[in-house]
Amino acid sequence: MANSEKSKHKVLLLYDYFLTNLNGYDDENGATMKEILAYLENKTGYQFERKSVYSDIDRINEFMELTGHVQPGDKWITLEGNKYFRSELSDELSLDEARLIVDAIRTTPFTSSGLCEKIEKMYPSYFSDGYRSLVSHDYKVNKRTQFILNNIRTCIKDKMVLRLEYGYVIADAIRSASEKFTSPLALDWENSCYYLIAIDNDEYKKTKDINSSIRRYRVDRIKAHGIEGKAHYCDPGKDRDKILKTYLANSIDAFASSDSRIITILLKSSDEKTILRAYNAFADDVKTKQFLSDRTDRGELKFMIEAGLVPTLFTKLFMLSTFEGLEVSIDDEEVKEKFAGYLKKALDGLA
Repeated sequence: MANSEKSKHKVLLLYDYFLTNLNGYDDENGATMKEILAYLENKTGYQFERKSVYSDIDRINEFMELTGHVQPGDKWITLEGNKYFRSELSDELSLDEARLIVDAIRTTPFTSSGLCEKIEKMYPSYFSDGYRSLVSHDYKVNKRTQFILNNIRTCIKDKMVLRLEYGYVIADAIRSASEKFTSPLALDWENSCYYLIAIDNDEYKKTKDINSSIRRYRVDRIKAHGIEGKAHYCDPGKDRDKILKTYLANSIDAFASSDSRIITILLKSSDEKTILRAYNAFADDVKTKQFLSDRTDRGELKFMIEAGLVPTLFTKLFMLSTFEGLEVSIDDEEVKEKFAGYLKKALDGLA
């Protein structure tokens, strides 16, 4: 079949076959020459000689080395026994990476564009036998939210001011909305909600300090919005990533402070499991900076956290006190004073 049009396509069909039907992480399920010839005949309607396939595999290996997809001297396609296998390419998604991406998409409302199906089609050998590891969630972002998110992304990319009417969600309606002019920096996803992280332009006019002017806005609380152009955008410039990192480090459950502090907490209990349960519940939302004393088997766990003095920090501290038999000590007078104030306010509200 040397002169047929189909024979000219053979090398491309072989490349596609090894790329999509085999993967570099499977050292058991290779392809036999019989299977390769059957694939080519199914695609072209012609039967090809083994010798021509050997030659094409050599050409493919030379191409992969020439283009840097494999290390010099290595072969992409190898013969082991009576089966052909292929190695991992330098720039392809691994099996675990592809499945992590698909799992993440299936269990969050980020997209309804069929992205999972696209990835599965790109890597059919990764998703054979109808692979599913996580339960799919039916909820997807609605068209209105997608429209807002697209405009936010535009403002971040092109450094434009975004005007918001921002309110409170009650019974599926946004109430008491107020107008805000913002300079969007980034989008965040936390606690099943989208957040816009942006500079409050009015606050920046008063303080001239970007760090203290950053706010986080829940996208589902935006009643209306509009793009206002570039003229009054507050640009942190090259410090943008550093400022965002600091802001997020000081955040707890989407509340943030411009300042953070090191707080030492001591948990004591005669029951080791009580300490472990309490710490794990607390550490789900507040990051531990360092362990100072890890002696849970002796009834003690002492650690340091770094956090801003935001309302949700005190919510988490109160949660610790709900574990029966647990003694909580806080080595920070200002934190203790503020915490006591919140507790008193709560008690007064029950009177």
